[in-house]
Amino acid sequence: MATSATVHYVGQKVSKVRWRPSTHLKRSTVFASGGWDNNVNNLCLWSTEDLQSDGNAMSIDSNLADEPQLICAVEHEGSVTDIKYTDSERILTASSNGNVTLHKHDSARGSLSQFHSWHGIHHYNETSSCSCTSLATNTNLPDFVSVGEDGRIVVLRMDHQKPVRNIESADCTTISAVTFVKSYEIATVNFIGQLKVWDLRQKEVKPVRAMLLSGDRVPLLCIDKHPTQPHLIVTGGQDGVLGLWDMRQERYPVTLLEAHSAEIWEVKFYTSNPDHLFTCSQDGAVWQWNGSSMKTPSLNISRILKPNAPDVEDGVDSSNTPTPWLSADASKHKIETFSLLPYNRSAVNSLDVTGQNLVCGTDGEAVYVLENLDLDA
Repeated sequence: MATSATVHYVGQKVSKVRWRPSTHLKRSTVFASGGWDNNVNNLCLWSTEDLQSDGNAMSIDSNLADEPQLICAVEHEGSVTDIKYTDSERILTASSNGNVTLHKHDSARGSLSQFHSWHGIHHYNETSSCSCTSLATNTNLPDFVSVGEDGRIVVLRMDHQKPVRNIESADCTTISAVTFVKSYEIATVNFIGQLKVWDLRQKEVKPVRAMLLSGDRVPLLCIDKHPTQPHLIVTGGQDGVLGLWDMRQERYPVTLLEAHSAEIWEVKFYTSNPDHLFTCSQDGAVWQWNGSSMKTPSLNISRILKPNAPDVEDGVDSSNTPTPWLSADASKHKIETFSLLPYNRSAVNSLDVTGQNLVCGTDGEAVYVLENLDLDA
């Protein structure tokens, strides 16, 4: 079935979108969206249950019945700078005013309410707050991590009023994004082109690994971890370049791919088949990257370079699994790319994928839902 797209104008600039976690092997039909740079910003929940795809590739159906339907919404203090589901009913949001808030979705009543808030987590001084830029959660841990413009890394726990740990001098510049790479290990990127790995169990206020872009220190804006090979990290830069990093091998990116003509705001591996990844940009584009055609056993460059360096997480060694993202062909740009929103010109700030469906949000006050993406190996 051909890919189809539905657009819905939501009346506010959209900073973040996230699908609700799937349950009982059923793909999610609900997603959350957050607003930014509006007089009043909202956290909204939408249903795509009744979307009807007409089978025409990239068709836009303006019929209201075929648009995402608003389930509920709640006002959000400051712009929404990140959204993370902790389970199917609890949603964490980060704010431009330095707060982190936990929301509860009551699906029976169709309501969304604030459950708890950590105020002033990020600030320059006692009177000047700054943006919380990114959140990271780990399903195996009760703790989650917040980073911000103040260069702080703050470890929070759901049932604690105060931070579990506050690393105040983690960075001298804005930390743009954070992700868990292993249990108790996080990776951060910052505004001077550095990627750092932190072990949250260590008392020392320094990273266990620091890597950087060579040449100009271009800000790195987003990050994601390969779902089965945590040594493989992908980042997106202010210059529109996609970076692929092998945490076991180099101090610098293994591969740099010229991608977009402006900032890459979000990059995501496709969890079910990480030979695919997705990017969205200030230039209005959403791209699907397909590395499957390059995937052969001979392309496992990391194992050739260092065959005795296993990558073990929870007793599973996945490092000997071939991946196209570290291959020589990747560096030669021999990767298939597909433009998913060819006619959009508004900045695309966020995207998320579940099953064969993608949702993204734009500065044009629109949310797009793309169905039936080609994600086969």
